[in-house]
Amino acid sequence: MEKHKDWVAWAVETKALYIILIVCFALYLLTKSVLFAFLVAVSIISLFVAESVYSASKTGWKHELKEILIAVAVAGAIWYGGGFILGTSAPLDAIVSCSMLPHLERGDLVVLQGGVARAPEVSVSREEFDANNWTNQHLVCVPCGERLCVNRTMITPKGLVVLGEADQSKNLVQYECGICGRKMADGRIAEVACTKAISIKGQRIEPDYSNDVVVYTPAQGDVFAGETIHRVLARINVEGRYYYLMKGDNNEQLDIQYGNSPVPQEKVVGKVIFRMPYIGYFKLFLFGFLLTPHGCDSVLVQETL
Repeated sequence: MEKHKDWVAWAVETKALYIILIVCFALYLLTKSVLFAFLVAVSIISLFVAESVYSASKTGWKHELKEILIAVAVAGAIWYGGGFILGTSAPLDAIVSCSMLPHLERGDLVVLQGGVARAPEVSVSREEFDANNWTNQHLVCVPCGERLCVNRTMITPKGLVVLGEADQSKNLVQYECGICGRKMADGRIAEVACTKAISIKGQRIEPDYSNDVVVYTPAQGDVFAGETIHRVLARINVEGRYYYLMKGDNNEQLDIQYGNSPVPQEKVVGKVIFRMPYIGYFKLFLFGFLLTPHGCDSVLVQETL
């Protein structure tokens, strides 16, 4: 027992666990290894336990539990107070994927604010909006021989299945296809089919990096599961109710092309007003997001090739 206490005291007094945490995190940033991500999570938990045990040995567990409860209460007050001031239920979020490269990176911690997102607006009637086939539309820009076209696709357990070229003439949202570049980790530029612009009731809208980036909750049955952070491409005003068409800066297509629904205002958690690099990794690792997701080794170049 005494040896256990001696080890805890040594680890806390020499700051050894802080050093291990910093080294493991630096090695993760250099290698993106799952092993170092796991060691960061273990280091954080070990640091909390060691600090608690050490403090309890000095002041007693009753005092230590009181201090922990006070810390939790202060954190809760900051969370809910910040959310109240910023007008959102969740004022902070961590970036999990790489769909917003290069403007937001995996591991960024972002500050969110409520309110209507900034983007080009188009007004449509409820009848026009409801008549459009949003669900399972999956209209994706792909090469069709010597040209580009919009194909109807279906996502199955085995992947994406192309059903055939789509007729867009009756769609509320129409897609303009083009060729974008995808810059790979080794510097190569690969040509990929992408959506260069959309048209809604004759109004042409291109991706614009000055539009707001928002965190939203996808509808049940959407392809993207869990809270998603993407940029608003267009805002549709349906008789006073806003719906957003979203697109990841590092994705070739809009979210609705992949199979997500237009995002109603009430599903928007908040818009990004500030980012803090790397800090979000600690949340990701503690919640088990250790693996680097697909798409982190390349960046979409929007310019037509």
